[in-house]
Amino acid sequence: MARCPHCGYKLHLIDIKAECPVCKVNIPNYNWEERLDKDAENAEAAFKSFRRTVGAFKTSLFGNKFRIARFVLTFMPLVFFLFPMVTVTTGLPFSSGSEGVSMLDIVLAIVNGTVDIGSMLNFIFLPKSGTAFAVLYAALVLVLLGVVAGVLNFVVILVSGFGYHAKGNIVCCVMSLVFFVAAAVCVVVSSSMFASAIPEVMSVKLSSGLFVGMALFAVNIAMNTVARKQLKAEKRAVGEQIRAELEESGVIL
Repeated sequence: MARCPHCGYKLHLIDIKAECPVCKVNIPNYNWEERLDKDAENAEAAFKSFRRTVGAFKTSLFGNKFRIARFVLTFMPLVFFLFPMVTVTTGLPFSSGSEGVSMLDIVLAIVNGTVDIGSMLNFIFLPKSGTAFAVLYAALVLVLLGVVAGVLNFVVILVSGFGYHAKGNIVCCVMSLVFFVAAAVCVVVSSSMFASAIPEVMSVKLSSGLFVGMALFAVNIAMNTVARKQLKAEKRAVGEQIRAELEESGVIL
């Protein structure tokens, strides 16, 4: 139960009046000037904290030209969608020739219904080339994981902007780079398997798309590494500034 702020009397449910039944002090209005000053101080401190948080966010993301470029380049690895990841050559009677296949082509084919995913997955059960198709599909899954990590990098860069951090961005970009490298290895392995199993029917060759993605993720790693060093120094400086302000206001740390 609550107590009277003046005499400490323990209030009960039957004490419904504004005045304390013992000392007769008006409880809601007790020491209202001091409480009003305290509320004003709390509001000022909250607003100062809000301004500091917004300032940290703006500084982390757009504090200088380098960080603006870093923010823009967060999206750049996705341009690999436009470049062919593999070049597929077929020697079928009614469908022969070479064609570059990009991630965008795959997505559009699935959306438009021109590719039956179930039928494509059945290729992994073919006796001679099933393993080659399985490895090729594994490369596609790895690329998708790399894209997910790249999208997550954008989310992390927004969240980490509030606290002068960049470690999470480095982790996301490293994950994307590793997934893309693994996907490229899978394409090369599947290419060798197709050449051994059905060279006259189908062949697969690694193309430029994955290399574009790897190069851009590598650039992101380098830029986030530099940004992390800058942000750590600025975070330390902000911490020292806050400490100085608290000491100046009489708060002992």
